[in-house]
Amino acid sequence: MDRPRFRAADLHAFIAGVLGSHGVPAEDARQAADVLIYADLAGIESHGIAHLATHRAYVPGLKSGDVNPRETVLVLRESPVSAAWDAGGGMGVAVAPRAMGACIAKAESAGIGMITVANGRHFGAAGYYAKMAANRGLIGMAMCNAGPRGVAAGGVEPVLGTNPIAIGVPSASGEPFLLDMATTAVAAGKLEIARRVGRSIPEGWAIDAGGRDSTDPQVTERGGSLLPLGSRLATSSYKGSGLGMAVDMFTGLLSGQGAGYTNSGMRARNAFWFAAWRIDLFRDPGEFMADVEAFIARVGTTRPEPGVERVLVAGEKEAIARADREANGIPLEPPTVAELRELAAETGIALPAPIS
Repeated sequence: MDRPRFRAADLHAFIAGVLGSHGVPAEDARQAADVLIYADLAGIESHGIAHLATHRAYVPGLKSGDVNPRETVLVLRESPVSAAWDAGGGMGVAVAPRAMGACIAKAESAGIGMITVANGRHFGAAGYYAKMAANRGLIGMAMCNAGPRGVAAGGVEPVLGTNPIAIGVPSASGEPFLLDMATTAVAAGKLEIARRVGRSIPEGWAIDAGGRDSTDPQVTERGGSLLPLGSRLATSSYKGSGLGMAVDMFTGLLSGQGAGYTNSGMRARNAFWFAAWRIDLFRDPGEFMADVEAFIARVGTTRPEPGVERVLVAGEKEAIARADREANGIPLEPPTVAELRELAAETGIALPAPIS
């Protein structure tokens, strides 16, 4: 698809400027821009700059007061290896990097770090945080719960969020194994993309209010729900449903905020869980990372099924997208560009010109 492309640095400056114009401190605005641009560079367009003007956790939330522009983290409990935070309604994309940074510091000092965060807001792509740990030679995990958009396996009533899980593992090449997945069949942002460009969605992503498969990208706005990973009981949707519940337990219940279904009517609120740990607690890190690299290579060279060029492992597709977009710019859908232009006119922050 022929889409206009923009330099990542230019979009980063635009995001930071827009957030700053709504009272977000400069350092937090730059950090938030880092998280959003990370997603767009990785090809995770459901979690990038497209959310800035439309998602309740960004400009709409700042304008309504649902998001606190000056995050005020309250440390509720702390030990050398753990902590429990309350984010005070601050922007998730500003608070969450601090939380994972604190996990990393604990892990580097004590071997492991684990932090829960309650009362946060949308934290962007979960893989950003797992990769923070992997880039420091640690194994990292990140989870987030969300308001009810998905059904439990076999049900038709929304009770689970998209509840993503991310795992980052360092490898000898320097490019980590990076799993970043929703526990529903697809992230809710994929429906937003389909709506934006006027495309239908595949069967197996969502159902209508009566439990029938739907290809309508607006189905969740019309009483429908997302299906769990696995889609239907016959294709193991109970696995995705179980993972989604586990994320709620690690994030919402462990932090004391509550499971995602208690967020009905205020879907911007999220709870997080982060962990990082040192490899040398178990074995020599260099040997482990060499084994990870060899494992990735073996899986990636298995014979592909018909119609598939080659087998990709978790994180590889995003690495390929990043290489292209760092060199050639980030492509944006025309409707997203139109929304950003409106935001530019509203705030007085100039939207950068596309790359000619």
